[in-house]
Amino acid sequence: MTRVPWLLWLAVVAGVITVWASYVPMPARGRLDTFVPFTQLVAIRPLLASGLAVIAVVGVVYSLRRRRTWVAPLALLLVAAVAACVQVAPRTISNTARVSRATPAITVLAANTLRSSVRPGVIVDLVRRTRADIVSLPETNAARAEAFARALSADRDERWDAHSDNDFEPGARGAEPTSLLARAALGAKRLAGPVTAPRALGQVRVRLTRVGSASDRPMFVAVHASPPAPVRSQADWRRDIRALAALCETGWILAGDFNATIDHSPMRSLKRAGCADAAATTGHGLHVTWIGGPYGLFRLTLDHVLTSDRWRATASGVLDVEGSDHRALWARISRR
Repeated sequence: MTRVPWLLWLAVVAGVITVWASYVPMPARGRLDTFVPFTQLVAIRPLLASGLAVIAVVGVVYSLRRRRTWVAPLALLLVAAVAACVQVAPRTISNTARVSRATPAITVLAANTLRSSVRPGVIVDLVRRTRADIVSLPETNAARAEAFARALSADRDERWDAHSDNDFEPGARGAEPTSLLARAALGAKRLAGPVTAPRALGQVRVRLTRVGSASDRPMFVAVHASPPAPVRSQADWRRDIRALAALCETGWILAGDFNATIDHSPMRSLKRAGCADAAATTGHGLHVTWIGGPYGLFRLTLDHVLTSDRWRATASGVLDVEGSDHRALWARISRR
């Protein structure tokens, strides 16, 4: 066999492993996609899968016309890529059911404010356009969250409450703080944060005491998982996301910047624990939310609203956020 087919086989193996890394087991250490550089590559899995499919089709046509013996490896590459595309396709199809207007429902908004740099007027406009009831604010310190709440209270002619994690200074300007805004009518009562599950970035948990029945109040958490930085271990990232599985099992609503796509194996573990991605459920699973990639080439779906137990998404969408490298994600969720 000539050298070219061997090189082609190597490319095929590399391509298949990259596209399917989130399914490749690593003994006692999870999946291959939880290690550099596969974590970053799986983030663009839909793009990679479609690109490899195109390359495979072109390669098959070329090899047939030139009477080369490249059909087998290229066909394998095509099958693997098409299979990945088929797996991704359902995210573009709505799977919602009609609900009665009498069914309890709330609108959730998640907006990363890029180190508390977004102006209050921008958040007011987002809430006005989405009619949000509760807002998850990754990268938002307590001082800026209070400013948002005052602006919303003045604009909406109703009181809004701000809740922020207690691990950071009120005016901290880094990416670590996380905050949450809620209409006072929801009766958001602050709950204790995680104790046994450490996390590098902020998290805020509340119970909505004026929604639903007295014995079944929804619980909501604003999330910001550690990023899977390509120059260091992915351990914090894996830990932050996997620690949320217990919330999915007990019926929480989760929203924020997970720094992961639903293709990543840690996010799939949340699905197995009972969470459903609102954007994927409503046919918007490929809408990007992070637009700060290098040179604007890589735009990823890192922000999510996850529902579990008796809640389901009925609508969702994304909106630009002036002053942030993320787009805002909103979802309308109703009782099942």
